[in-house]
Amino acid sequence: MRPKELIIISFAALLLSVGCSPNESSKPVEPGPATVQIFMSASDGMECGAVEPLQRHVDKKTPKVVLEALLKGPSSEEILKGAYTSIERGAKLLSVEEEGDVVIADFSGIANGKSCRVKAIQNQIARTITDNFPGKSAKILVDGKPATPQN
Repeated sequence: MRPKELIIISFAALLLSVGCSPNESSKPVEPGPATVQIFMSASDGMECGAVEPLQRHVDKKTPKVVLEALLKGPSSEEILKGAYTSIERGAKLLSVEEEGDVVIADFSGIANGKSCRVKAIQNQIARTITDNFPGKSAKILVDGKPATPQN
């Protein structure tokens, strides 16, 4: 075998071994602290379902932690600046599951049905998921049942 062929074969073997061996990038990455956006109802209230972002720092960037931050609502300072949530006080996040590209969030104590307010609630939840987890969509459940779709 000629030296040039030996070098090419050695290089190819090296590439294959690096590409096939476990390395840091193939291990699941544990979510860490992050700044995320939660969405509140738009302060002008002119358009049903309009939402605007507020930033939050979370210890762990997971759908569950981000949705829990959403349920806390705006701070007193943010309220004074016009921020508000359409989500009821006392609403609870019962569970969060991920199935492929869908985040399924089950809530209790949130309004359901067809109304401007419900549309705002659903947009707050959906945008909080889709903006923080690109490529994911949100499926909202209320007490285990699919939320009423809004048009």
